[in-house]
Amino acid sequence: MSKRLSSILLLGLLGAGCSADAYRYSADRQVQRLVREREQQTLDYTPQVDASTTVPQNPARSAYAKVPLTPKAPPTTSPIETARAVTLPYDELGPRQLLPSGSSNNYDNSEAMTLLEGGRGPLQLGPPVPGNLALRLDLFNSIGYAVQHSREYRSQMEDLYLQALGVTLQRHLFEPRPFAQTGLQFTGGQENAQYKSALEVTNSVGIRQQLPYGGEVTARALVNFVNAINGNVADSEPASLALSASIPLLRGAGMVNLEPLINSERRMVYQVRAFESFRRTFAVSVATQYFRLLTNQAAIINRRQNLASLVSLTERTYALYAAGKLNYIDVQRALQEQLSAQNDLVEGEARYESALDNFKLLLGTPIEQPIEIVSRELDVDVPVYAPDDAVRLAHQFRLDLRTVQDQIEDAQREVQVAKNGLLPNLDLTVNGQVGNQPGAPAGHLNNNTSTYSAGVVLDLPIDRVAERNAYRRSLIELERAQRAYERVKDQVAADARDALRLILSAQTTVRIQAQGIELAKLRLENANELLRQGKRDSRDVTEAQTALLRAQDAFEQARNSLQIQVLQFLRDTGTLRIDPDSGSLGHALDRKQQLTANARPLSAIIETDNPMKTAAAQPPGAAATTEIK
Repeated sequence: MSKRLSSILLLGLLGAGCSADAYRYSADRQVQRLVREREQQTLDYTPQVDASTTVPQNPARSAYAKVPLTPKAPPTTSPIETARAVTLPYDELGPRQLLPSGSSNNYDNSEAMTLLEGGRGPLQLGPPVPGNLALRLDLFNSIGYAVQHSREYRSQMEDLYLQALGVTLQRHLFEPRPFAQTGLQFTGGQENAQYKSALEVTNSVGIRQQLPYGGEVTARALVNFVNAINGNVADSEPASLALSASIPLLRGAGMVNLEPLINSERRMVYQVRAFESFRRTFAVSVATQYFRLLTNQAAIINRRQNLASLVSLTERTYALYAAGKLNYIDVQRALQEQLSAQNDLVEGEARYESALDNFKLLLGTPIEQPIEIVSRELDVDVPVYAPDDAVRLAHQFRLDLRTVQDQIEDAQREVQVAKNGLLPNLDLTVNGQVGNQPGAPAGHLNNNTSTYSAGVVLDLPIDRVAERNAYRRSLIELERAQRAYERVKDQVAADARDALRLILSAQTTVRIQAQGIELAKLRLENANELLRQGKRDSRDVTEAQTALLRAQDAFEQARNSLQIQVLQFLRDTGTLRIDPDSGSLGHALDRKQQLTANARPLSAIIETDNPMKTAAAQPPGAAATTEIK
């Protein structure tokens, strides 16, 4: 008897459960299969989803601290204090000459020359410093890098994984679910008891099945092994087989029982759509910041050229002043504009560096990692639609609009579920059991010991305040779902119309500013010639130079903005395709391809994988070359 008890107890301990890793791998297999099925049915292609775990799982001792340690800043002086009282001296009004009349040109121009030579800022001249190699990223390499390293992208993949994980549980609840229990109990008694001590081992195994339209069926086998260690009771092995079922006939019966499964399945489809919408928005976000970086690059080049022109203007005005053709105020005006241009260049370089850091945050690359933004020639097909056609496209293909439309049906189902909760409980219970004769072994079951029962339990709906409130709430949620759909539908239409207007505006701005650059160049040439002849002062030259800089900045902004607006229009109308068959943009978002590509040097990736041509040499003031079609 003791050997049998030991064997049963050992088997119970061995079957107590699997390792945590085994459960994790099992969940991964089910979720990956489920995600592939839903993505293929929803999107007609399968983007890769990864929810890997790399953070150590075992907590350190500090994880159990009730008051976590908070670092304090080291002692330091105040970064800002009240200024010392300074008395401004009285002086004569009017400008003072920086240089004596007739003196040589010996003013300090070293800082301006340092800026012109690329001594500051990200656009330095010459080869990179050894050991400080930068990532060379164009548009598609930037997207590919972000898909692999972006923290936000990984979080979105994990959201989809978690949603699919919930579906596996709801599906499992409608599958046969085995169970097994093993218990060990020691009991004892005094003189009036039938035994002084006994050891009892209870084994219960079975299987339960949740029925699709309500209720549950359970089959159970129960065996008790009793060993009287010291007493008058003999050893026994009572055993039984039982089959029981409980089926609702009113409340909880029918399709309402499948609501958790249906809801989880539909929510997973919504999450697939949300992930796809995020991927489209993510690609547009990367492209937007990339084009803005190109705009900042062009702005820095324009400001260097502007500074070079103003340095030359300062030298020429001083020469004309020394020749007696200009007043000294013209020299001062030119020098003041030169200083303003120096400051403008420094601020432009700072803006570029800040934008580059924000771009690194979006890509998921370390802030200290140097990045070189490579400008590539792109072919952009500008969509041509009437406003009503753009709205029809958006209403047909926007995934978020389709989701809120489906959520109206979800709210309608919730109304039916809440309405069912107002019904009385009427449950049918059925039980059947067969066991062994007293003193017989556990395996000798006898039909003569069988019992069975059936009954109906009615619970009248006397107290249904909570269910009444739930029903009324479901009706309100249905109205809200309808209003949400109407609001999103109107917002989608407004987004499509606005995106179309922004494309037309950017196209117009490109044409206008291209003409403005030519006019500003002609104006600058005329002003320089009049200054050389001594017919006009330096004011006309500085104004023409400023007008040229503004026109160049506006042109670069409009050109890059047009490319951004095209992508945003496709996103807002739901027609932006990012599947592997949609060209370079889809390939850039292919995680599996990026994993293969990352095995090679990044410089090789740019030269071999980029389908775009290298930008041709541009005239001054046009740093980022883009062909607009």
